[in-house]
Amino acid sequence: MNRSKHLNLYIKMTIFVHHLKNQETMSIEYDFYRNPNSQGTNKKRYHARVVSSNCISTHELAKEIQNECSLTIADVKAVLIALGGKLAKHLGEGDKVHIEGIGHFQVNLRCKEEVRTTRAVRSENIEFKSVSYRADNDLKKHLRMQKIQRSKTKIHSATLTEAEIDQMLMDYFKTHDTLTRRQFEVLCTQVKSTAHRILQQLVKDGKLRNVATAHSPVYMPANDYYQPVAEK
Repeated sequence: MNRSKHLNLYIKMTIFVHHLKNQETMSIEYDFYRNPNSQGTNKKRYHARVVSSNCISTHELAKEIQNECSLTIADVKAVLIALGGKLAKHLGEGDKVHIEGIGHFQVNLRCKEEVRTTRAVRSENIEFKSVSYRADNDLKKHLRMQKIQRSKTKIHSATLTEAEIDQMLMDYFKTHDTLTRRQFEVLCTQVKSTAHRILQQLVKDGKLRNVATAHSPVYMPANDYYQPVAEK
């Protein structure tokens, strides 16, 4: 892509961003969820949480942007993919990245082991931890003005006993080798946070084991726990 086309795309995207700031959007829907630490006590406490099951893909974003300007879907996707690549490149070089209207990005590191003296630590003992994100002021200002209303759709975790969850997982592992958090959410009708908490407890109890990474866990039965008795 030559320099003049890059400039043309930049101008078109800038016009679109300014248009986007002024257009009306739907309300943010919420519902109330009981705090986990109040379970089993007489004190009930609740917190508000956004209710949404949508995850917007790059293609969907590109299609929406294409409908608002003269850019084609292919042009928009090319820009978004290139943006992701450049973001990864500069963060990988230790740079902080600011994308106007979106926010600030920065890499966080952590030590693999406890550090008692800096002289004994080598670069091999330092690893990537996460990417921190701080929303741009314009984005926060836009969201503060957004309408908020209680959701008519109730998305809450089903109340299941330990035995019921065990039976569901035993049936599941008859036809599946692995389990993700998302699959567990659908299987047991749990919201993300509750599903994560239950899975962590199942691992702690020795019923499941994580065969992938801490950030993207994939679970399998530990010690053949969820295998039928005749197959153990």
